[in-house]
Amino acid sequence: MKRIKHAVYIFGIFVSSIGQSFCQTNLQLTGVLQTPEQAIQLTWTSTNSELYQIQYASALATNSDGSTAWQVLYDNYPSQGTNTFWLDTGNYNLSPQILHPKYMPMRFYRILDEGSDSTTDEPTVAINTPTNNTIASGEITITVTAFTDQPVLSGTKLYVNGQEMPMADTTTNYTDITGVTNYEVDTYNINTCEWLNTTNILFATAECQTGRGDLLGSGPIATGHGVSPFVSAIFNNLVEGISFSQPTFDPSSGQTQQVTAFFPLNSDWTLNIVDINSNIVQTATGSGNSMLYNWDGTANGTNLPNGIYYYYITAATNGLANEVVTGGGGGGGGGGGVPSPSFARSSSITSDVLQMWAVPADSESVLPLAIFPPGFDTNGFTIFAATPAQIESLRPAVSRSTSVATMDSGGGASPNGIGDPGYITPLPNPQPAPPAPQRPPNNPVRGLAGTFGVAYDTYSANGTNSINCAILSDGSGAGTHISMQSHSASTPLSFAPLVPYKTEVNNFVSQMQHWGWQNSFLKVDDQLQISQLRGSGTPFNNVSIGVLFTHGVYGTSVDFAANQCKQMYFPITSGASAQYLRLSEMNLGGSGTNGLKWMALNSCRSLYQANWNSMKNAGIKPYNGNLHLLLGENTDGFTSSLFGWYWAKYISYGTSTNAGSYSPLTIRSAWYQAAHDAYHNVAFPGGTTISYAVAGDSACHDDTVQTNATPTGTWFYDSQQVFP
Repeated sequence: MKRIKHAVYIFGIFVSSIGQSFCQTNLQLTGVLQTPEQAIQLTWTSTNSELYQIQYASALATNSDGSTAWQVLYDNYPSQGTNTFWLDTGNYNLSPQILHPKYMPMRFYRILDEGSDSTTDEPTVAINTPTNNTIASGEITITVTAFTDQPVLSGTKLYVNGQEMPMADTTTNYTDITGVTNYEVDTYNINTCEWLNTTNILFATAECQTGRGDLLGSGPIATGHGVSPFVSAIFNNLVEGISFSQPTFDPSSGQTQQVTAFFPLNSDWTLNIVDINSNIVQTATGSGNSMLYNWDGTANGTNLPNGIYYYYITAATNGLANEVVTGGGGGGGGGGGVPSPSFARSSSITSDVLQMWAVPADSESVLPLAIFPPGFDTNGFTIFAATPAQIESLRPAVSRSTSVATMDSGGGASPNGIGDPGYITPLPNPQPAPPAPQRPPNNPVRGLAGTFGVAYDTYSANGTNSINCAILSDGSGAGTHISMQSHSASTPLSFAPLVPYKTEVNNFVSQMQHWGWQNSFLKVDDQLQISQLRGSGTPFNNVSIGVLFTHGVYGTSVDFAANQCKQMYFPITSGASAQYLRLSEMNLGGSGTNGLKWMALNSCRSLYQANWNSMKNAGIKPYNGNLHLLLGENTDGFTSSLFGWYWAKYISYGTSTNAGSYSPLTIRSAWYQAAHDAYHNVAFPGGTTISYAVAGDSACHDDTVQTNATPTGTWFYDSQQVFP
C-alpha cells in the first residue's frame, strides 16, 4: 500500500457557485480558480514522479469523534513537475457519482501525496497534434503517442485544463520499433464548441508497468507515469460553451435535459435533436447571446423510445448589438418557449465591489476571507479589503502566446489563468456545431438502458508484493487439499497486484454510463466480501449486467465439496490475506426487469473448458434458471485498459466510430470481438495464446441488450481464440 507522505487541506465553501480555498500543511497551494464553467481548478507545489490523490467532503466534522469523513474524488494523478494543477468537474465513474461542483452547495478538498512511482523508468508521452498555439474550431482530433521499454504500457489519458477526457477513440499498438517494447498511438476526438472561446491547456499522461501480474506466481509489479509537455490550443467558435444539465437523462423519473450554449456575437440559433436514424424529433430556435432549452424527452408532446439522441446546434450572426439577453428560449414542444436566464461568461463576482481578503501566515496565497468556516482561527493572518479586479491584477495569467517552453509539465510554471475569460473573434457565420455531447459527464442517451454492477480486487494491500491465499481443503475429510494448476496442494499460492484493474474498470464504467447504463454498485478490494459472492443473495443478482474482476485459477484435483468435480477458484482478499471462492458457490441469475441476465467473470481460467465440463457432468451449476449468459476466459488472460471499454461500446452501440452507425453486437460476439481488438497487437510473451469463452442458455445464444430471449434450461458452451 502506498504511503501517505503529507497532505494539503483545502477548505472550499461554494456560495453562488464561487469557490474559495485554504492551504494548511506541507503541500503549498499556489492557486485556486473558478473557471467560467464553474469548475474549480487547484494548483499546488509538487515533486517530480509523485502521485497525488484528491479527496473531498461535503461537510466537515461529520464523524462522531469530530473528524471528517473524506472520500476519494480522483486518484493516481501524476505530478507535472514542481507545480501541478487539476480541475474538479466531479467524477461520474464512481458509484455513487460525484457531481460537478456547480451542482453542490459546498465542497471541501484534501490533497494527498501518495508517494513516488515504484519504477524510475517512466514512459514517454507527447501530444503530436495539434501543435502549440493552434486555433481550433468545431470537432478536432488530438493525437497522443507514448512508448516504454517496460513490458506493459497501460494506455494514455488526455486532459483539457486538468479535466480527464473520455478514452481514446482509436488506439494503435506497435511492437516492431527498435529498442521500444511498447509503442502506442491514440487519437481523441473532442468538440471544441463545448468550451468557451479562450486558450486551453492540453496534456496527456501514460502509465507503464514492469509486468502484468495476471499469471500465477508473477513477481512484484512496479509502475511509472509520464506527463507530456503542455500544448496550448485556442478554441474559436460561434457556438461555444455547450453544456447539459443531466449526465444521464431519464424522462420517466421526471428529469428534463437542459441544453445551454453561448454565442460571442448576437446570433439566430437552431437546436435539432436527432434520433439514431437521423430523424429530427425536436427543434427549438431563438436569438441572442445565449440559449437555454429544456427538453422533456418528447417529440412535441409525443413520447419517444429510450435510446441514443444527438444534439446539433447551428448559429448565424444576425447583426444585432451584442448583449446578454433574457427570454431567448426556443420554440417547439416539450419544454419549448422556456425563457433563458442571463448568462455572464466571465465572472460571477462584480469586479468593482470591495471584499475582505486574507493572506495566511507563511503563505503568499490571497484568499477570500469568507471561505474560512465560522470559528476558524485567523490569528496571524493579514486581512485587508480590495476588489476582485485588484486581486486578479496581482495574479499571473497565461497568455495566448504562451509557449511550451514556459508552460511545460516538467518546467514548474504555474498554470494560473487557464480559463481566461478573454475572447477572440469567432468564426464567420453560419456555424454548425458537431453533434454534442462528447465531454463527460454528458451522454447522448435518453432513458436508462439498464443497470450494471462491478466488483474488482487489486490485491495491493501488500504494496508491490503478492498476497498469499491459504490452501483449500478438498472436503474429503481426509485432511487433503485442492491442487491448483499442477501446483502442490500443500503450498499456498501467491497472487501479484492487479493495479491495472483500476484503469480497466474506470474505462468500462465510463463507457457503460455514456450509453445510458446506471451503475448500481462499484465494490473495490475490501468493499468486496466473499460472502457477497456466495449464494443467490449476491448484489450481482439485482442488476442486468454484472462484471467481476479478480485473479482466477483452476483445480487439477477433484473437489469433494462440489460433488467431486474439478472446478475454478477465485482468491478474494480481506486486507493482506485471501481465501478462495469456489465457482460452485455462486448462484447467479435474477428475475425482473433489473434481474441479472448476463454475468462476466473477467479472470484467468474462469471458464476453463475441461473443468466446466467436469462441473456439468457432476450436475454443478453456478447459475439458476434466470441467468442468460456466463462469460469468461478459457485460458489465462491479461489485463487491458481497452477490453472493458470495447465490450461496453460494442453491446450498446456497435463497433463503428461514426455517429449514426448504430449496430450493436450480441453480448456473446461483443465479448470475443472486444478481447480480439484489445489484444491484437500487444507484446505478449512468445507463444502466448488467449481464448475467451461463453456458456449460456441455448435460447439466449444471440442475446443483445436490446432484444433477448427467455431461458429454456438447456445450456451451451463455446470458446474462441482471441490472440494471436
